[in-house]
Amino acid sequence: MSDSVLIDWEQLEMIFGEEDEEFDEDMAELFHEFVEDGKGCLENLKAGSFDSDKDSLCRDSHKLKGSSSNFGFAKVAKALANIEDNMAILTYEAFKASLSEAESAFHESTEEVTRKYLALQN
Repeated sequence: MSDSVLIDWEQLEMIFGEEDEEFDEDMAELFHEFVEDGKGCLENLKAGSFDSDKDSLCRDSHKLKGSSSNFGFAKVAKALANIEDNMAILTYEAFKASLSEAESAFHESTEEVTRKYLALQN
């Protein structure tokens, strides 16, 4: 998988199955919870204080990185890993750039997945 891959479709097929398989409604519910939690986590990251709340920013980055990886949101996970792994040396500008990349990729990934898996549209 290249660094620019938005979604790990193989990971999603492990969760949702292939297109010709019956769709698992429990997994759809988990996906919707992931999206809602992810939006909240991104808001927390944007609202956190870079100067005084780095531990919290690392925890939120770690949490969303893991769940993003589980749902195949590869580009989101990569941007958040940069924050988590490098918080001690990141400049504010680099933090904001990685966060912006994660947020943009999160929304783009959500749209792509719901376009492919019509059962997720509701």
